[in-house]
Amino acid sequence: MRLPICTVSFVLVTAALLPVSAQTPAPSAPVKLETLRVTADLWESPLTHIPASVSVYDEAALRAGNIQHFGDLVDQVPNLTWTGGTSRPRYLQIRGIGENSQYEGETPDSTVRFLVDDLDFTGLGTVGTAFDVGQVEVLRGPQAGAFGANAAGGVVRLVTRAPTPFWTGSAEAGFGGDALRFAQFAVGGPLLKRPEELMMRFAVQQSSQDGFRHNLTQNRATNERDEFTARLRLVWNPNDYWRWESTFLAATFDNGFDEYALDNNGKWTYSDQPGRDEQRSLAASLRGVYTAWEGVRLTTTTTGSRTRSRYSYDDDWTASSYQGFSDLSRTRWGASQEVRLDSDSESAEGRGISRWTTGVFYANTDERSRYTNEDPGNVRGLRTVYDADQFAWFGQIGHDFTARTRLVLGLRSERVESKGEGTRTRYRASTGRFDPVVVVYPKFSDNVFGGKVTLEHDLSDHEFAFLSVTRGYKAGGINVDARIDPSVDPLVYDTETLWNYEAGVRGHWWESRLTGEVTAFYLARSNTQVRDSAGFGGSYRFFTDNANEAYVYGAEMSGAYAISERWSVRGSLGLMQSELESFVVADGRTVQARELANTPRTGYTVGVRYGAETGLFFSSDLVGKSKQYDSNNQNEARRSYQVVNANLGYRWRHWTVTLWAKNAFDEVYDKRVLFFGNEDPDYLEKRYENRADPRQIGVTVGYQF
Repeated sequence: MRLPICTVSFVLVTAALLPVSAQTPAPSAPVKLETLRVTADLWESPLTHIPASVSVYDEAALRAGNIQHFGDLVDQVPNLTWTGGTSRPRYLQIRGIGENSQYEGETPDSTVRFLVDDLDFTGLGTVGTAFDVGQVEVLRGPQAGAFGANAAGGVVRLVTRAPTPFWTGSAEAGFGGDALRFAQFAVGGPLLKRPEELMMRFAVQQSSQDGFRHNLTQNRATNERDEFTARLRLVWNPNDYWRWESTFLAATFDNGFDEYALDNNGKWTYSDQPGRDEQRSLAASLRGVYTAWEGVRLTTTTTGSRTRSRYSYDDDWTASSYQGFSDLSRTRWGASQEVRLDSDSESAEGRGISRWTTGVFYANTDERSRYTNEDPGNVRGLRTVYDADQFAWFGQIGHDFTARTRLVLGLRSERVESKGEGTRTRYRASTGRFDPVVVVYPKFSDNVFGGKVTLEHDLSDHEFAFLSVTRGYKAGGINVDARIDPSVDPLVYDTETLWNYEAGVRGHWWESRLTGEVTAFYLARSNTQVRDSAGFGGSYRFFTDNANEAYVYGAEMSGAYAISERWSVRGSLGLMQSELESFVVADGRTVQARELANTPRTGYTVGVRYGAETGLFFSSDLVGKSKQYDSNNQNEARRSYQVVNANLGYRWRHWTVTLWAKNAFDEVYDKRVLFFGNEDPDYLEKRYENRADPRQIGVTVGYQF
């Protein structure tokens, strides 16, 4: 499949270039590429002047790529990876940093922050539907200043479309292969006579499909997706000094989970007890900005959320083996409060400090779970309670040496406290008795800090360069799986520290027709946290431990070229080299040195676009990644792959019709690889593959008003 895909991609790009050279004269006016702003950093900045490795996908790019869910985009982001085993991608890694699961007993502390506006859904990315999203931002590397402990890898933020003082909206519906059906609607505008005083934006989305698997034992689709999301944004400007913004989100995902088979066929399953991957989320945020004080702006941000989830699966994946079934239900409550003061940049002019920010932050995460593992002879139970608090102070200052050269210093000090309870039970059907109940009460606390030093310089009016050194951290924590053996397995694990060194250049040339950026990085990790497990079949215990040193270095590059007003090409490239030093886990096993998990050496995207405001449009992207390990405790790797996605459509007046294809050449590749014993009677370790989605073709009809 490699040769045909590469050949087709070459033809697509060549087809884009030939008409320009043969028929299309150079445009008489500059082709302007709209300036984007990055909101996920501590200081909101234009993309052209943000001193970090960032990928931003605006609404036009999301439409051109037919992005319905963040999972459709994740493979295109340089050095961002994800781990399958769920109905939608929610376990993310940036530069190899991030968790790949949250099985029973694993706690919700994560290293890649996932936000929808101000709402924190870290580890719960199933809610990442992309309809009515204005842009997607991915910041790579530790974001200690803005987000602290849960952003050691980076930040992903979905920014939904904001309310406007005039009425606007859109409606879309479509269908496609795998019995896909979806409909979505958005509307927004003023609610009072003075348009700017109170504005709203409401979006709702519903979709369903079979999930690319068919269960032969039950003769039905047991991996189906049934997804609903509703969002409401309000903006209230009661006077000249206050601005209030609020977001409300409700999401229900009634998805099945039945993807594995002992023969790795990737299409058929044989489970007699198919699993579920359900999530129900309610969340709200309130942000207020007060500007009456001279030279100072006050911002207060309050958030709250509740997520109930169920994750279950057939342990043996068949109707004829050891008949195990695992069922995990969770309820997670989250709340946060941030208060910050920002200088007015004009009031600071001519002083030693040209810009400053200071603030305090508090967050609480409370998660409670119930897990049962049932087979004909046993009913095993596990209940967990996890409660974590974060108290932080942060500050950042900037100094302008000249009009072109600036220095930025940031610092965050944080107190983290976590405590939990894990309870293990077991009922033996053969004897009709319960085993003794086992309870663990782990606790952890630490004072951690991070910061950054950044030197920025405008090489010219259209070129920007930066150097930065960042100290990040991933706070230590607790293991609440009461099945672990405290004599060999850790009840707590220590804080990991990271030093990240970056140098980057971005700019635009040829009257803004060409834009591009390059960032090189070196990341050193100490006391590296690794998730581990022990057991076989459906009987495992899970915990986090500390390894030794780990290193990742590489680069992220992206660029776009507007050949004409209708034709453009773009691409991105991620490069990584990594090493995890040999280490001994708590139970005495030695893990040999090798590449870190989730660090493919190359990942790239090459795309071509054709189209204008009205008429015919076309786009195609080639997305590829090299092989990567899925776990730091086994040596099976996902295979490399190349995937082509394409769209062809027509716009006229308010209408758009799009014919689209995902994985157009039906590339066979993996989204997760497991290596363990799951087949009786000997339970020999074997490779098991969770296949990525095959080819899907569909049609979308949209109307904008």
